[in-house]
Amino acid sequence: MNFKDRIEPFLITDDLIVQEFVVQALHDYPNVSKSWVEKLVREAVENEEKSSTILIYLSIDPMHEEIVGHLVEGARRAPSNMRHLYFQLLADLDPELALKHKEDLTPFLPNDYWSLYDVLVNRTEEEVWILFEDIVNKLEAETNLNSNLYITAKKVAYTLVKKGWVTEAQLDKTVQENLKDKWFSYNGILVVYMIGLMKNDKYIQTLAPLLVRDEDILLEEVAATLISLQTDEVVEAVVPYLLIEESNIFAASIIENIKTDYAVEVLRNAYREVEDEDSQAIIIEALVHQLSPAAEPEINQYVSERPTSFLVEVEQLAYSYYKIIGLDHPLMEEWKLKLTKAGPPVSTEKVGRNEPCPCGSGKKYKKCCG
Repeated sequence: MNFKDRIEPFLITDDLIVQEFVVQALHDYPNVSKSWVEKLVREAVENEEKSSTILIYLSIDPMHEEIVGHLVEGARRAPSNMRHLYFQLLADLDPELALKHKEDLTPFLPNDYWSLYDVLVNRTEEEVWILFEDIVNKLEAETNLNSNLYITAKKVAYTLVKKGWVTEAQLDKTVQENLKDKWFSYNGILVVYMIGLMKNDKYIQTLAPLLVRDEDILLEEVAATLISLQTDEVVEAVVPYLLIEESNIFAASIIENIKTDYAVEVLRNAYREVEDEDSQAIIIEALVHQLSPAAEPEINQYVSERPTSFLVEVEQLAYSYYKIIGLDHPLMEEWKLKLTKAGPPVSTEKVGRNEPCPCGSGKKYKKCCG
C-alpha cells in the first residue's frame, strides 16, 4: 500500500485532528488528483467548521475547470472573513479558463486581472515577453518584495511556458548568469519556477546546492521545482543538505513530498544521524508525512520520549500517523485529549513556511507558529 492508498480513506473525516493533518500532508505534494481536490472543496463549502483548515492548505491545478463552480459557490456562501481563501484559489486559475468563466468570476477577482488575462491569452509572443521583462524590471526596482507584482510575474511566466515560448537555451543562459552572482535576480528566480513547470530534470544537480542560500523566494521556488520532478534522483541530490542546519527545513520538505521507499530510507537514516532537537523535529515531521509503516520505529522512539518542539506539533503528527496507518499506541488517548482541549485552528491567512511569523516573534513561520 502506497502513500495515496493510505491517506485516501481519511481524505474526508469527522476527526478534525486527522482532517487538518491530511490537508497539511497534501499541501506541497504535486500528485493530488483532481477528484480529491473536488471532494475537499465541496467539504469546505458544506462544512464551515473545516473551511479554513482545508482552504489554507489547498492547491489547485490551474486548468481544473470542474472546480470553478465549486469555488464560486463557496465564495458566494462564505462569511466575509473567509472569502479571501476562495479568492486566492480562483486567482490561481489559468487565464484562458478564467476568461471563459469571466461572468461568474468578476465579483471575486481584481479588475486589473482582466486586462492582464487579455494580454496573456490574445497577444503575440513578443508582446507577452515585453510584458514579462517590464514586470521583472519593476520588481528589481523595488526595495522589498512586491508580492502582488511577483504573483503577476508568475502568471506571465506560466503563460510563456504553456505556449511553448521558453527554450532550454534561454533557461541555461539565465541560470548560468545568476550562478555567478551572490544573489539571484527576480528573472533568475522566475526561471527556476519555469523549470518546474517544464519538468526539466537536467537542472537537479544545479538547483540542489542553492538550498544553502539565504534567499527565501528562491528557496520556495527551488523546493517546489525539485518536488515537482518526483524522482529518487532529486532525493539523492538533496540528501547532503538534509544534515545542514541552514538548509534542512527545505531539504526535508523536498524529500517529504517525494513518496518513494528511498525517500523514507533517507529520512530514517538522517533522523538517526542528527543530534540537535530542531533537526530531529524537522525530519520526524517529514517522516510522518510519508505515512510509511517502515518509519514507525523512529517515530515511536521520538514521540514516546514526549518531546516538546516549537517547530512541529508532535501530538497532532503522532496521533494522525498512528490513526492512518492503523496501529495503536499507548499515548493515543492522551494525544487526542490534549489536542481536543486545544481546540481547532483559528488562522485563516496563508503564510509561507519561510516568511516572517505573523505572531511578531521575528522568527520564520516554520520555526515559530508554523
